[in-house]
Amino acid sequence: MSAVIQTTTPFVIEEVLITALTILDTNPLLITAKNVHQYTHRGGIQVGDIVLNRTDYYGPQHFRKVGTQYQLRHDSSEISGRVISQVMTKPYKRVAQFLRDVDQQYQSAYVEYQAHLEEQERQRLEAERRARVEATRKRVIEKAKAQGYSIKEITKEGKIQLVLRRSI
Repeated sequence: MSAVIQTTTPFVIEEVLITALTILDTNPLLITAKNVHQYTHRGGIQVGDIVLNRTDYYGPQHFRKVGTQYQLRHDSSEISGRVISQVMTKPYKRVAQFLRDVDQQYQSAYVEYQAHLEEQERQRLEAERRARVEATRKRVIEKAKAQGYSIKEITKEGKIQLVLRRSI
């Protein structure tokens, strides 16, 4: 038996997907070369998979990157579906409902991710602007000194003003 469950949002950014899964208390774990042998699944576990605390007949449910997006790998009949939790026993959600919840959290996490990227870009542009201002300031001071000027630097309202004087 097989089933195809589509979400409205493709899961393409690993960081955002892990954030969404963490919010849903699924204890996502990125599989690396060091921990790949700790998990077994009928379809196999590979480096790069994101293993969850949800299990079924095949083993731990996990996301695998197929092409450009992550897809949930699970037993479509959901035999033996359960949530492994050390704190308390959480009820097992059917895969369709689980993916709807992941989709909602992914969209929320994506908005935060975009805001974070915009803030990083703003900071990068501001750092570049400051570097250009400092380079221009140094170049003007060097040129003025080479021509025999004394320099007095004044900062007003965040703007640099250079006063050049030369005695004859």
